[in-house]
Amino acid sequence: MKLKLAPATLVFLSAYSVVQAQDLNKDTLANETKVWDTFVGTRPNIEAFRRLAAPGYLCIEATGVLMTTEENVAQLQGMTFSSYKIQDPQVRKISSKSALIVARVKFEGTLDNHPMSGEALTSTVWVKEGGKWLAQLHTETFKKADIHQ
Repeated sequence: MKLKLAPATLVFLSAYSVVQAQDLNKDTLANETKVWDTFVGTRPNIEAFRRLAAPGYLCIEATGVLMTTEENVAQLQGMTFSSYKIQDPQVRKISSKSALIVARVKFEGTLDNHPMSGEALTSTVWVKEGGKWLAQLHTETFKKADIHQ
């Protein structure tokens, strides 16, 4: 009897793992999108951004600057994004409570009232705390940019 159940159990566990991976991919991309959505509009939604950042959050900017949440918030005060597009997202499970997303992000907006646009290669480590996914570390490097200051 055990031999007959083993293949069925393996099929079930394999299907369950695939569903979990699909959910992780979907959830991680949705959370990454929520962060980028906080930047769009006439002003960034700072409170929404803070709610998505984990305690101890860090950002390594494409310019080589390391920022805490509050330093990142201060930087965002002078920026507006009119649009962005997340492309080629790749999600990797790190553990049951952490995941990594790497993507290309094309964006347009203003920096200190000057036009900016470009494409960044980004990565974000997401951690699950208290049942909620939070950004722990975000990094960016410019693939190409046209930022005027």
